[in-house]
Amino acid sequence: MYAIVDIAGKQHKVKKKQRIYVHRLDAAEGSQVEFNKVLLVDKDGAVSVGMPFVDGTRVAAKVVAHVKDDKILVFKKKRRKGYKRLNGHRQYLTELLIQGILGEGEILEIEEEVTPIEEEIVMSENGDGEELVEEEGQEEEVEEIEEAPKKKKKAAPKAKKATEKKKTTRKK
Repeated sequence: MYAIVDIAGKQHKVKKKQRIYVHRLDAAEGSQVEFNKVLLVDKDGAVSVGMPFVDGTRVAAKVVAHVKDDKILVFKKKRRKGYKRLNGHRQYLTELLIQGILGEGEILEIEEEVTPIEEEIVMSENGDGEELVEEEGQEEEVEEIEEAPKKKKKAAPKAKKATEKKKTTRKK
C-alpha cells in the first residue's frame, strides 16, 4: 500500500514505516502531523486517483528531527573576464516517519517502537525475568596476557639501475 501526497508543495510517494525528508515544517520534534492533500492511493492493486485530492484520505506522520542537507556549491564564472564566484548553502529539512495511510473514518493505531537501549535490557535479563546483578563481594580475576615483542621488518634491497647504454642504430 502506498500513496502520493503533497507535502510543502512537493509530491512524495510514501509507504507505512518509511522515513522521508521534506522542506522544513513548522512542527516540533516528536509531534504528530497529518497531510490531507493525498493525490493517489494504491491499496493492494485498487488505485484511487483524486480530482485533485482523494476525499477523506490522509497520511499520518511523526516529526523525527529537523536536520540540514548536504552542502551544495554554486560556482559562477564568466570566461575571459576574470569573474569567479563560489557560494554554497545547506537546505533545512524535516525528517518524517510515515505512520500510516488512513482512509475515511480510520483512526491511527500507534505501534510502540523498541529502542536499542530497551533491547539491551531485555537481552541482559536471565530466564527468571530478573536482571543480572553482580554481588559486591565478588571480584573478577583478570588474566594478563604478555605481548610478544614486535619484529622489525627488514627493508627490501633497492633495485640497481641499469648502467648499460642503449644501442643506437644508424640508418645508412
